[in-house]
Amino acid sequence: MHLKNNALLQRGKYKIVHYIASGGFGCTYEAYHTLLDERVALKEFFVSDFCNRDERTGQVTVGTQSKVALYGKLKKKFIDEARALYMMKHAGIVRVLDVFEENGTAYYAMEYIDGQSLSDVVKKRGKLPEAEAMGYIRQVAEALKYVHSLNRLHLDIKPGNIMLGKDGKAVLIDFGASKHYDDETGENTSSLLGINTKGYAPVEQVNQSFKSFSPATDIYALGATLYKLMTGITPPPSTLLHSEEATLTPLPSSISATTRKAVESAMQLLRKNRPQSVEEWMVMLVDNEKTNVDVVVPEPTQRPRPNPQPAPKPKPARQLGWKWIISGVAAAAIIISVALWQPWSKVPDNQTNAEDSPQQSISGTINGHDYADLGLSVKWATQNVGASSPSDYGGYYAWGETETKSSYDWDNCFDSLDGKPDGRWGTYKIGGKTSISPTSGHDTARENWGGTWRMPTEAENKELCNKCTWTWTSQGGHNGYKVTGPNGNSIFLPAAGFGSDTHTNGVGGGCYYWSSSLSSSYSGAARYLLFNSSNPCTYYGSRSAGLSVRPVTE
Repeated sequence: MHLKNNALLQRGKYKIVHYIASGGFGCTYEAYHTLLDERVALKEFFVSDFCNRDERTGQVTVGTQSKVALYGKLKKKFIDEARALYMMKHAGIVRVLDVFEENGTAYYAMEYIDGQSLSDVVKKRGKLPEAEAMGYIRQVAEALKYVHSLNRLHLDIKPGNIMLGKDGKAVLIDFGASKHYDDETGENTSSLLGINTKGYAPVEQVNQSFKSFSPATDIYALGATLYKLMTGITPPPSTLLHSEEATLTPLPSSISATTRKAVESAMQLLRKNRPQSVEEWMVMLVDNEKTNVDVVVPEPTQRPRPNPQPAPKPKPARQLGWKWIISGVAAAAIIISVALWQPWSKVPDNQTNAEDSPQQSISGTINGHDYADLGLSVKWATQNVGASSPSDYGGYYAWGETETKSSYDWDNCFDSLDGKPDGRWGTYKIGGKTSISPTSGHDTARENWGGTWRMPTEAENKELCNKCTWTWTSQGGHNGYKVTGPNGNSIFLPAAGFGSDTHTNGVGGGCYYWSSSLSSSYSGAARYLLFNSSNPCTYYGSRSAGLSVRPVTE
């Protein structure tokens, strides 16, 4: 039983548009904020097992006197959770706007996410490609990492509680089961264990056998959610999965070994056998051979030169699809962010693997540096900034910096949440150079090469991805892409970007080149050109990362 359409709350401040759904502890509505002239989502506390509603007045009452005390305790928890959620400030977490009591119960208003849940996406499309699924999981993981930093668990992570806005960004919703715990003892502040969802709740949550709380409980649900996205199948209940009564349908053969291992680790029966933090779990998705996590990772301070490697054997382009993955090194810090997922650029259908020595086209020279006219909106340089030859990587630069650096500087990383050095992730801030524009300077290409040289914009990188033919090849002992424009002219982009030989051996390695465009999704990130032996696209990464720069000119 729920409120009728057009019902008014808070003396007309909120008007019910329509009922959306119910859970064990509440009803959700789309409502209209009459004063602000905008839609909101309204959550009402309503325990279906023992609450009644007067259809005429909307007043909520408790069915039996024996439940009154429990109802009061649960309602207080509902309000406390709304307050806690109101204090959470993260782009990947639904925002609470208001909380109030009325009709004998409690309500809170949230931002209205005009989109669909990942559950709806899977119902419509079936299983998702690995890279797309991981894009959503990255965003949820970043949000969950923030939740855990507040010593709070979500306890109901599932595809239905992850909403996708019109911009494709994933937002974690429904904190009705969320709990706060002591970070030293793991003791819960409430004895109420809340609800659990079959297939996503681990054994300790289903059996309500918590003696202490830890992030490993949410990590099980996160792994189960990733499994659902990549298979279209809801995992069996954990109590059956770890007995002889049910088995987990194997992941598709197209899924990388790294991702398989991460899902298996997250869904272990015993909490102690799972990763103990979101960061630890996401690091499992980064290895030197195969990964699909687009994260900025720390690198060795010395950048080794690669030994010449043979190019991979030819594969039909249509079989490569989304199976490309980005290589990383050691421990990683996830940036999202909160994030958030960005649509992939269109990948050329006619790219091939080849082993040759491509000849680059030279259309002219500016300030002693050659460029090629590929028939695009800008002309592209034939080598990187700091390179000694067209096949050399050149220097690595933090975004907005003009001097080379090691791939990742642990002493100059600033947490995006508090602005303090924490050795994990954030904006690189040497000399405060955190912007690039024609007037502010700090464009590595312009300041090192002069003249009309500059870093490309994200749009120009996308144009290079979408309008050119990309052929994986080698030149001068270095692997990379021969990029041929619509007019037949070409340049060579060596595999480079994080300063590691693992990114240059032509097998699943990720290669990274800065653009001059900031990310709209994450304040500490900028956009870059990203490719490996299968696909070129654009994405974003921490501005502290050391990436290569390929200049352009008008």
